[in-house]
Amino acid sequence: METITPETPTGPVLQRPADSTRILAYLIDLLLVAGFFMLPRWGWILGIAYMVTRDVLPFLQGQSVGKKAMKLRAVTLQGDSLTGNWNQGIVRNIVLIIPLFPLVELFVWWFSPDRMRLGDQWAGTTVVVDSGSDGTTV
Repeated sequence: METITPETPTGPVLQRPADSTRILAYLIDLLLVAGFFMLPRWGWILGIAYMVTRDVLPFLQGQSVGKKAMKLRAVTLQGDSLTGNWNQGIVRNIVLIIPLFPLVELFVWWFSPDRMRLGDQWAGTTVVVDSGSDGTTV
């Protein structure tokens, strides 16, 4: 794992997760969304809403189900949790509901030296290993 230096020098020490861990967290979230899509009537709305807001939901302490299972967290570049930070959370995930754009995101992420997808770059966020338990700061 690689250490990430936050933009704020006094911020917490952040560790970038292994690629396989981040991919597995995303696949867990996709399985959950597929389950939502199987629900009659409103399931597709729940699935899309989850994908867009998954990293900011207060009842999940700012982690998607996949990230929580893999002990990861999306944070600002200063190291702050995205819990309740609707603007950054939605900006980082809205691109994932555009058909075929997740493949572009995978390509950008894979070749980015910082392992940041476009949504992360636009929102000023990154994914790190979750070392905190209070849900506010890593």
